[in-house]
Amino acid sequence: MTVDQVEFDGPIAASMSEFSPEYMTYVESHLEEDLEEVPERILTLLRSMESLKQGFVIDQLQHSLQTATRAERGGADIDMVVASLCHDIGKTLSNANHPAIAAEMIRPWVSPDAYWVVKVHQDFQGLHYYARMGLDPMMRRKHEAHPAYELAARFADEWDQTAFDPDYDTLPLEHFEPMVREVFSRKPRRGNS
Repeated sequence: MTVDQVEFDGPIAASMSEFSPEYMTYVESHLEEDLEEVPERILTLLRSMESLKQGFVIDQLQHSLQTATRAERGGADIDMVVASLCHDIGKTLSNANHPAIAAEMIRPWVSPDAYWVVKVHQDFQGLHYYARMGLDPMMRRKHEAHPAYELAARFADEWDQTAFDPDYDTLPLEHFEPMVREVFSRKPRRGNS
């Protein structure tokens, strides 16, 4: 966008340190409007996961839907169901650090426990494959003191690692759309809270 395209009626500096208070207010109003697009962006990223198979019998969208379906049927709250749906969304960018990417993407909108479960889920999933990589399959033990440890174990053992079944009665994305819209329409938490 060029300066000609900006609708602000006033001086616009070339660096943030020189932005006027009026221009910052103008920018902030657009950032607030931008938050309204977050639910649709999340849904678009989820839909894009349909093209990620990574050698599995089902694609990553189906895996995410199956994980969320299992979480919902297991009695998880809305934050944990949506976190389950989004837990691998970081794979749209990188498989290697996908838990950290996904966790930070959802952090401002979900509960601290749901955020933490997504952030550490690979350490819990490691029970099933870390030994093949020369890593400690019980890496989860380093998290035992965390208050959401049992939730993370349940997520990994009952919902995530079992969600590769092509015959499972998986709920469609349309079922979860209202939950995604509700969670990602919340006012985001700022900072580390």
